[in-house]
Amino acid sequence: MALLALAALLVALAPLSASCQKPDASNTTSPSILALVGVSEGNITYADAGSPPPDTPAPAGWQFDLGNVRFSKLENEQRSLQIVTTVQAKPGPALELWMTGPGGNIFRWSGGSTRNYDGVVCFQVRLENETESLPLGPGAYAFTMAFRDPADGEVVVAKTVTIAGFAPASRKPAPATGSSVARDLLGCPRAPV
Repeated sequence: MALLALAALLVALAPLSASCQKPDASNTTSPSILALVGVSEGNITYADAGSPPPDTPAPAGWQFDLGNVRFSKLENEQRSLQIVTTVQAKPGPALELWMTGPGGNIFRWSGGSTRNYDGVVCFQVRLENETESLPLGPGAYAFTMAFRDPADGEVVVAKTVTIAGFAPASRKPAPATGSSVARDLLGCPRAPV
């Protein structure tokens, strides 16, 4: 009888336990991206016909170090890119992100407008969702982060780095227009406690 009462108590407390867990950070916006450019959802094109801008040194008043880009996973186990960079920015330019691979451009993301910012920026880009995935295979991949002046289209600063790790393979179809794949700039994983 005591075991039955204990089991009933545990079943009753289960919803309370679940409600105390932290939300899945996989689907939360990157606070540092919001502070830098004011948006986390941008304009996305897949297999863009253009080319990422060449490396362009930072002008006076700016500092930019694209420190680390690697293949990773969100907390919900979906594949992602994790990007960690340091930026000292002035207001105005829009953010551009490019992923390129052996077959050319994978995606191009653009959006926002920089604000005065000085610090670390950490975010993730979803490479797949429940039904779609970027078409990746073996080979070297690169990531370009650039800031472009919307008034004249000139690149203010840009840097390209090789993506660390191995590209995840998937049998899911490529993303369609309007997909969430690579559209949202998500928060970085929580540090283990």
